[in-house]
Amino acid sequence: MKKIVLIEPQSKADHVYKSVRMPRLGLPILGVQLKAAGYAVNLYVGTSGSLPWSRILDADLVGISTTTATSREAYRMAGYLRARRIPVVLGGIHATYMPDEALLYADYVVRGEADCTFLPLVQALEKGEPPHHIPGVSYCHEGAAIHNPCDPDPVELDQVPPPDFTLFDNQKPLRSIPVMTSRGCPYNCIFCSVTPMFGRRYRYRSTEKILQELTAYRGRHLFFCDDNFTAHPARSRELLRGMIDRQIGLKGWGAQVRAEVARDEELLQLLQRAGCKIVYIGLESINPDTLEHYNKQQTVEDISLCIRRFHQHGIRVHGMFVFGSDFDTVQTIRDTVDFALQTRVDSVQFLILTPLPGTQLFKKLEAEGRLLTRDWELYDGHHAVFQPALMTPEQLQEETIRAFKRFYSLRHVFQNLTLTGWGSALYRVIGLGLSRHFEYKNRWYLRYLGMLQNLEPQPIPLFYRLLKGRDGKEESPAGLPLKISLTENNGILHLRLRGIIGRLTLVELHRTLKSFLPRRCFHLVINMEGLHFASEQAAASFSLYLEKIAERVQRLQVITAGGAILNRAPGLRIRLPRFELLFSRR
Repeated sequence: MKKIVLIEPQSKADHVYKSVRMPRLGLPILGVQLKAAGYAVNLYVGTSGSLPWSRILDADLVGISTTTATSREAYRMAGYLRARRIPVVLGGIHATYMPDEALLYADYVVRGEADCTFLPLVQALEKGEPPHHIPGVSYCHEGAAIHNPCDPDPVELDQVPPPDFTLFDNQKPLRSIPVMTSRGCPYNCIFCSVTPMFGRRYRYRSTEKILQELTAYRGRHLFFCDDNFTAHPARSRELLRGMIDRQIGLKGWGAQVRAEVARDEELLQLLQRAGCKIVYIGLESINPDTLEHYNKQQTVEDISLCIRRFHQHGIRVHGMFVFGSDFDTVQTIRDTVDFALQTRVDSVQFLILTPLPGTQLFKKLEAEGRLLTRDWELYDGHHAVFQPALMTPEQLQEETIRAFKRFYSLRHVFQNLTLTGWGSALYRVIGLGLSRHFEYKNRWYLRYLGMLQNLEPQPIPLFYRLLKGRDGKEESPAGLPLKISLTENNGILHLRLRGIIGRLTLVELHRTLKSFLPRRCFHLVINMEGLHFASEQAAASFSLYLEKIAERVQRLQVITAGGAILNRAPGLRIRLPRFELLFSRR
């Protein structure tokens, strides 16, 4: 095992901030560790259709890091690789909190921080040893899932090497370089997955190591990707003074901070002198009840003061608001847009409250039966995926889109030109185009939300049949008919196939499903664990048939005990199927 490929998948779904090109730091850090240990490492970022699969399929092992919104694309990649007999390791925040789900697609799952886990796992697999001694690793043994306990001690950040972005084979030049100086957050907002993943203990790298890394980026734009750059004010002042004293010479940089930093005049001045051009602040809401519900520990007065004070120091403010709490109404959303325009926030991110796995919010809404879907691709902050308390999901979705369109309207593009310069106008022009594009590409979702409200949660049998081919001719060597059943449960169609597929039964299957499957459906699951094929040609024909079905379905999952249906004739262009391939543990 000498060639390792690491992939950061991107979601194929359209959302407002999809154009942001910045990889997460986990894989570039793991790549440095693997390279130092003597492995050949290649990193890729992108959707399944953009990756060079002919090179990836030469790997001895593939690691995929995923968030909730990108997990569906990660699962498609993992299923395809496993069908080609390539071991797959899934990691990242979604796999951490949904390890049993991730194990349906992968051989191993790395939970939590992988800095001290992934390399030992690779080395153990190379030796042919089971990973029972490696903390935070999940795997299957004799059909059962094994979850090794995580290391109780958090990773010491000074032991983590700086990332190497040159390991990315297909990454375009970065407009802004991500730099990590800390992990963890002392706060505990109910919708945030940072605290469950990294803990409330705020850990940070030594100032000297950070300054050494920054010298490599002279003349470049940076983004400090800490979840709270100023959580430890004394440490932040020390770092900023070091950047000023050493004259690092950055072209400009931004960071995520909280609103209360605006009350620290010394820190504001240091941010300005050190070259900070923009701050990204979780303002969340102008509804006091919502702020308390989120456990945000800030007030509307804090928000207003924050925007005003940063502007006084010439620093742009990107305000992030979250709609959909149990205290929000349609009027709350409209009042928030008024507030953002009146306070002259430079750019905004109107997000829909999203219950990410691992958060307090997810547990609450799941217990109350308010989750509308578990299609994780929709858990991107731009789609309503739960039932709000004081409005319908359609209203939440539609009003959020209207909020974007109103703020990013042509009449407001140059509102802050004399206040914070052309950067504000540029952000608003980009937002104008992206918000219109998002509205156009996601019209189907409003219709889907309306459909969900009228569905019964109980399974509805649609049909059950035995197929033997035309004229009763039998073509399977065992003489077994093809048993098919179709049920609907909460808007998801479940098709179960048992028996043997041959040329004639495939024709009859196509005729039957053509009559019963809707022309367009949202989610179809095909269970073919008990399905066999009369020949290789029949398997290939069935695979092509699944591709045709996938063109009519928003999401298609195929449960199988093997990967024979993915066989392709030599010489064909390598590409992923449109469906997700799940492997049964039995």
